Amino acid sequence: MLNVCDHELEKRGYRFARYADDLMIFCKSKKVASRTLNHILPYIEEKLFLRVNGEKTQVAYVGKVKYLGYSFYIYKGEERLRIHLKSIRKFKDKIREITGRSNGMGIEVRKIRLNQGFEAG
Repeated sequence: MLNVCDHELEKRGYRFARYADDLMIFCKSKKVASRTLNHILPYIEEKLFLRVNGEKTQVAYVGKVKYLGYSFYIYKGEERLRIHLKSIRKFKDKIREITGRSNGMGIEVRKIRLNQGFEAG
C-alpha cells in the first residue's frame, strides 16, 4: 500500500526515507516542509485511506529528529547518521537491568537474557 505513496512522492520530486510505515520527507526549509505536509497529508488520508498519527507527525529540523533509533547531523557539509542518545540510554539501562547483582539471576540465566536482547535488538 505504501509503495503507491513512495511512487507519488517520487513523482512529486520529494526526497524521503521510509521503513515500513515510518516516513521522513526531507525539505530545504521549514516553510517548504509545512507546505509539503499540507499537500501530502490529504493524499495519504483521502486517496490511500490511511490514518496519520498527528502526535508523531511534525515539521522539524532533521538534527532534532529520532528516526528508527537514529539521529542525523551534518559534518563538514556532509550528512551523517548516528545512534540517537535515547536509544543508547535505553540499551545501557537494559544491560544494567540484566547484569545487576540484586536481580537474583544466575550466570546462565543472565547469558540467555543478554543473548535474547541482542538477537531481538
